[in-house]
Amino acid sequence: MAKVIGARLKNDGTLYANEPQSYLGGGFDETGTTKTGHSITKTFVYADEFDEVTISSNFVSGGSIALNGTNQRLEVQGTVDFQFGVHDFTIEGWFYLTSTNYTRLWCFPDGDNVEVQGGDLYYWNGGASIIHSGIGSIPQNYWFHVALVKHNGMVTVYVNGVSKITDNNPFNSQTSRPFSIGGEIGLLDAHDNPSTAGWLAGKVTNVRIIKGTALYTDNFSTPYAPFNPFDNTVLLLNVVDNAHLIVDSSGRSQVVTNVGSATFDSATPLSTVYNGAMKQLKSGTLQVGNEFDETQVLA
Repeated sequence: MAKVIGARLKNDGTLYANEPQSYLGGGFDETGTTKTGHSITKTFVYADEFDEVTISSNFVSGGSIALNGTNQRLEVQGTVDFQFGVHDFTIEGWFYLTSTNYTRLWCFPDGDNVEVQGGDLYYWNGGASIIHSGIGSIPQNYWFHVALVKHNGMVTVYVNGVSKITDNNPFNSQTSRPFSIGGEIGLLDAHDNPSTAGWLAGKVTNVRIIKGTALYTDNFSTPYAPFNPFDNTVLLLNVVDNAHLIVDSSGRSQVVTNVGSATFDSATPLSTVYNGAMKQLKSGTLQVGNEFDETQVLA
């Protein structure tokens, strides 16, 4: 008789797999319960028993911008598109850090900034101090998603879809302003000081700014595909390939400067190929897509 291996990954990241005794006739349906009534456990995950992969090795899904942590950043010319006022907005992107040094994920000259140091997340609203998320919010040498969302006058900063910081007194930008990724804004003259510049060592991809829309209003499952321009998108860096390393795909034609000659990297956490499958490698690495129901039948 064939063995049926079922699995379900929930929104909160919990992975459920069949118990060994449910090898025969098991498998999950769309509700996360076993079709034969066997109990569900997250204790057992079986290596090399899933024969589908989430990302096709022959399909181009873009890449990322590699920053060296010493003199490279991206800077977007000042624009009223980044003047949010009291209205809703969303800033998000994917990041991969290889250093625990003080790092500016993104920076404005006056507020709405997100920073990292030693694995901790910080948010600056333009006031006298910055808000700390707590210890160990940010992984190192691992892709993570960050989103800063302003909704109904309150800011929430999410890491991998989970709320880490909230602020009931956020900054309300009133003027045209520039935007920097991976380092201090050049006009502030702090970018030559390693202790304040916040040079990013690692990779960045799919940075998106949406003016007038709070894309996330509660904890969410992180995207698995490259971002698309929603209505009101005012900046979108998809990093499709080397030729489009700093090309804005929002339709707003933002002027992006590659300071220090950052380079293209083929690494990306995203894919345009998604089949709801998963595969665990012999190394123990589990390749998954968020929110899937899948049953694998093994001969």
